[in-house]
Amino acid sequence: MNNKEVISETKASKKENKIKRLLKSRKAKKGSLAVAILAVFIAIIVLINFASHLLVERFPNLQFDMTASGTYQLQKDTETYLKQLDKDITLYVLTSENTFKSGMNAYSGAQYFVQADKLLHKMAAASSHVTLKFIDLTTNPTFTGKYENIDWNSKDANNLIVVDAGEKYTALSLTDCFTYDEETFSYYGYYAYTATKIEQAVVTGMLDVTTGDKVGVDFITGSGEEEESYSAMKALLKQNAYDVKDVNLTTKDLHKDAKIAVLFAPTVDLSEKAVDKLEKWLDNDGENGKTLIYMPMDVHTETPNLDALLREYGLEVSDGLCFCTNNNYYLQSVYMFLAEYNNTDYTSTLKNASIPTIVYNSRNVVIKDESKATSLLNLTQSVGMLPFNVDTSKIESGEDLEKYMTADGINLAALGSKSSPDDAKAAKIAVFGSPYMFSKTFVSTTSYNNANYLVNFCNTVSGREDMGVTINSAAIDGGELGVTNSSTTVAVGLIFIVLIPLGVLIVGLILYIRRRNK
Repeated sequence: MNNKEVISETKASKKENKIKRLLKSRKAKKGSLAVAILAVFIAIIVLINFASHLLVERFPNLQFDMTASGTYQLQKDTETYLKQLDKDITLYVLTSENTFKSGMNAYSGAQYFVQADKLLHKMAAASSHVTLKFIDLTTNPTFTGKYENIDWNSKDANNLIVVDAGEKYTALSLTDCFTYDEETFSYYGYYAYTATKIEQAVVTGMLDVTTGDKVGVDFITGSGEEEESYSAMKALLKQNAYDVKDVNLTTKDLHKDAKIAVLFAPTVDLSEKAVDKLEKWLDNDGENGKTLIYMPMDVHTETPNLDALLREYGLEVSDGLCFCTNNNYYLQSVYMFLAEYNNTDYTSTLKNASIPTIVYNSRNVVIKDESKATSLLNLTQSVGMLPFNVDTSKIESGEDLEKYMTADGINLAALGSKSSPDDAKAAKIAVFGSPYMFSKTFVSTTSYNNANYLVNFCNTVSGREDMGVTINSAAIDGGELGVTNSSTTVAVGLIFIVLIPLGVLIVGLILYIRRRNK
């Protein structure tokens, strides 16, 4: 062995000994322990994230909703309904889940599909009787064959979900489940979504396929009623599984199996022939059990035939508008104020009777015969009735209204019958003084009980045991914290599964290097 080889071997031996000493040193042992702890910690974080993802996929109700208004939570009415559901239902979403969550080529508002997807999964998780399936019709073209009663060919159908309960099924369209900007669609042909109604639509579909004999409700037309004004009331009753139809009394009779008829703000009086048809329907061949719901116009209208019918039931409608000057009750205007419940028969089953109903431009429903009629909604404090023949331009202050005030209070809704309003089988007429009570403005909010009161009233007079489900449209506030689209979903996943563990690793390495160099 020459000198060069000896020197080289010596250097290698020294380097090896130096590495061994370094590995055996106290500093190395501490550093190795720190690295090991860090590696275990990162592994635990990754495993927790992975396990959490699997659990949420399997049990959607474990997912936290960090939005201010509970955007991704089911409403209490839905949860209650699903817990009581005793029939198997399959929800078929007619596209792949990835396509659905991506917004189905939405021009804007794709985040509502992410919201809808979460709500659908939570509905399936809330009941063992609900199954959720995504069916891509492009790869399963024969799926539609077993649903012969659904329109699959019309472009207007836009079917999105099939609610299948076996013998009965129904289809929900894209516009049943989402609201969109109609102007954008009209001008450009694109859907710009503004909210999801999927929870409301699916519950309605479930009620539709599980309810046996639906209670019929006939909306009377032919007397100048504006369909747009009562469309919200019709939609609310349909949502609660009522069989709603329009009937023009000029040409047709009310359906014999209908238990409720609605006369919504007619602009002209009913003809004598129409009143005869109505009386015959109410009598029901001596069986009675029918109820007419009547809301008069908020302007003077000559209705002698209707007035005569109401008198038979102990009722009369005043020729003027009710007002309230008590600031604990009125809102924005003395003609818009809160009503008090005055009959526990129609409030005892309200989900929350502490929430008030609101009226606007209401007429006073006068009880002419207390043996036949009873008050449903009233107000007694600082109230009165301003006749239609008074020049309102001369009413400039509360003092000008004082001479029209009454100490007897006002009735904003009353129920009359030919015998006794307490008789469950008697024919009845319910008069609500304000048609605006059941307009879209007041039935689409949970701040007032108008929607719940109407559904509860109809359930009670028709003898329905189920007390109805009132679901409101859900919207996402842009300022809320929450996953709002598929891109955000990916971003959140990267943050919690990759970036945070990587950040912890980098911090650990920096600390290790600094400690080693000390």
